[in-house]
Amino acid sequence: MTSDLSSEPARREPAGLSGFIREIADIPTATGGLGVAAAGAALVVALAMAVVHLAQIWGYYLPAGQFKNLHLGLGLLVCTLVMLAKAPPGRTLDRAILLLAVAAILVPLVFIHVEYEELVTTRTFFAEPQDFWIGVLLIVVAFYICGREWGWTIPALALAAMAYGHWGNLLPGDLFWHGGLGLERLVGYASIPYFQGLLGGLTELSAGTIFLFMIFAGILQVTGGIEFIIAIGRALGGRSRAGPAQVAVISSGFMGMISGSSVANVAATGAFTIPMMKRSGFKPEFAGAVEAVASTGGQLTPPVMGLAAFLIVGTTGIPYLEVMLAAAFPALIYYVHLMLGVHLRTVALGIDTRTVSQKDADGMEPIGVGEAMLRYGHLLLGIAVLVWLLVIQMPAGTAALYSIGALIALDSLRRLVTGYREPVKAVGGILRMIVTGLNVGARGGAQVAVVIAVIGVMVEVFAVTGFAQKLSNMMLELADGRLWLLLLIAALTCLVFGLGLPTSAAYIIVAVLGAPAMMKLGVPELAAHMFVFYFANVSAITPPVAVSALVAANIAGGRFMTTAFTSMQLGLPGFLLPFLFVVRPEILGIDASLGMQAAVAGLALIAVLSLNVALEGFLLRPMRLWERLLVLPAAFGLLEPGWITTVIGLALLAVVVVLQLRPVPQRAALESAGPPH
Repeated sequence: MTSDLSSEPARREPAGLSGFIREIADIPTATGGLGVAAAGAALVVALAMAVVHLAQIWGYYLPAGQFKNLHLGLGLLVCTLVMLAKAPPGRTLDRAILLLAVAAILVPLVFIHVEYEELVTTRTFFAEPQDFWIGVLLIVVAFYICGREWGWTIPALALAAMAYGHWGNLLPGDLFWHGGLGLERLVGYASIPYFQGLLGGLTELSAGTIFLFMIFAGILQVTGGIEFIIAIGRALGGRSRAGPAQVAVISSGFMGMISGSSVANVAATGAFTIPMMKRSGFKPEFAGAVEAVASTGGQLTPPVMGLAAFLIVGTTGIPYLEVMLAAAFPALIYYVHLMLGVHLRTVALGIDTRTVSQKDADGMEPIGVGEAMLRYGHLLLGIAVLVWLLVIQMPAGTAALYSIGALIALDSLRRLVTGYREPVKAVGGILRMIVTGLNVGARGGAQVAVVIAVIGVMVEVFAVTGFAQKLSNMMLELADGRLWLLLLIAALTCLVFGLGLPTSAAYIIVAVLGAPAMMKLGVPELAAHMFVFYFANVSAITPPVAVSALVAANIAGGRFMTTAFTSMQLGLPGFLLPFLFVVRPEILGIDASLGMQAAVAGLALIAVLSLNVALEGFLLRPMRLWERLLVLPAAFGLLEPGWITTVIGLALLAVVVVLQLRPVPQRAALESAGPPH
């Protein structure tokens, strides 16, 4: 779907209501009456969901429990109706199951909304039989739709957690045994009447904050955000020797900030950037790795951080501004390392994309920065409004609400000014932009709502059974007071629990399981949560699952494992910086001035760049083996706390640089070069 809907003179108008629904609802595969009806219903429910959330954040008209119920119920409806609209006509059974799911979703949605006052007053402790069965129905449909939307790993884990909650009294060992929860209590903790689990704090965070940011991202997308980001990426990186790869790094990083999913970002921007890199001479595996790492890093980058920043705020209570400032230097290190890695590989392969026109490289006619600013520069004002409101510590949901209004107002003004000769067409374009943006954002928000709600069941069971606390204690016992061992255990735990999960879900799980143990050994709360947050993110590029690398490899037509391991090399800071957060928390601004934070960040940057150079085997020219080995202690010396090791590390690195600057006979240079990558 093209995001600037008013600037397409060749656009064919949809044929009748059916065509309009297919276009706006973005359901190209909808066929027949049922498909179009489902697409239309999905559009209506998505718009209703968006309006409900905007109104609630504006005036708080509904009690919290009713709002959470509407958030989850409407989200489930949107996801199910979209699946129904996309289901091919020949899949009769699948369509029938989805129709049954729609009916099943409506029952708890209406019941909980109507019976809310009774549920939270008298029936919290004296539940009626129908409350139990409504709760069961809600759990079943939520797990089913989550599995259809996100894969079956998450609902399987949540179901296993519920089984553990019920039969934990039959398990051996202090770690797993607990008294067991009866079915009524278990269902109550997972849904109603306790309003936990599916309707708990995570769903409240999703409804009050994350959904609004998904709407913001949807409006940004349809007002030209993707085109603007790509244009800026071309301007900043397109003229370098590794032009297309640097464009991919910059554009995917910017998009990753607001997309909320590294995998979705790989699929969306990778379809454009990966072929562009391959046409410029990069191998498929390297092109896929660049896209995977750049998209994953967007989740680590302020100001939005792929929505996970608000999960950190909601989980810890740390102010958003503090989280954003803590994440700034590490994100800068991550992307500078990636851009240097791309440049070194480009030079080592002898590629120079400056000799190829941008149109030849990516198959599209580029627009300049000036033209991009004229078309889309107003979007920067909308983003600036969001950042400013967050910096002055306005509640995140309210800040998103005002920023949505600013984006719509600014783009509407641009359309009215540029289309003043045809005001009716301009107004039509504005209405189409609003409807499409709300639909895109609500559909994305509905998907996130479902997965976060199901994760909420797992988190609730871990809490009420004491498993999270006992696992934290076990990690402490295994570490036996040794912080370095605890960090390794926590890192492995985070990677294992994060494999195959979306960023938000992975962070929630590992924050519950990994952060408390580190805090008990004196790690600051922000450092502990940033530690697990980073590992939750880089699990997307960690074999054997590496979902971001897998999607990128499929687009590139490259080998998956090669793409995944190349991603780990390019994303090396994501694996090293979390340990630095603990041993040198100054890099996060914890008990440190801005100057000290910048100094520690600068040393960390030199260290990870040194490791990149050693792994790549290329600095100013191909490196001899002993030069590469000499760089390794230099890198780790810079990472080790203490100024003596830092000075030694800098000295070793300086020796290698001086040696690289010396002229080398051509034959010796050729002999020292390793095999081509």
